[in-house]
Amino acid sequence: MLIQYNYNMNQIVSLQIPIGVDIRNRALANAKSLGFSNLQESIRIFIHELANNKFDISFSPKTVVLSAKNDARYSKMIDDIESGKEKTIGGFKSTADMFKYLDDHS
Repeated sequence: MLIQYNYNMNQIVSLQIPIGVDIRNRALANAKSLGFSNLQESIRIFIHELANNKFDISFSPKTVVLSAKNDARYSKMIDDIESGKEKTIGGFKSTADMFKYLDDHS
């Protein structure tokens, strides 16, 4: 993979980054799904943000999307709890209190 990065519009620096074909293909597919026209464009933006100290790395889990069946199941559980049909326990002041309750009622 050859990446060109413009620096002060007068110089072009080429970065050669050895990566596996599979990683490149998956990264390209994800870059396109994010709206980039190609992988180089996404890397160019990454490098620009990194150079300007505007880059922060954070990892967050992807949102879990429930199937229609499970969505209906959990919605019913919530409705049953909110309507009082299902009783809940709570009001624990500590995890120790919760575990004591569970030990006493198991």
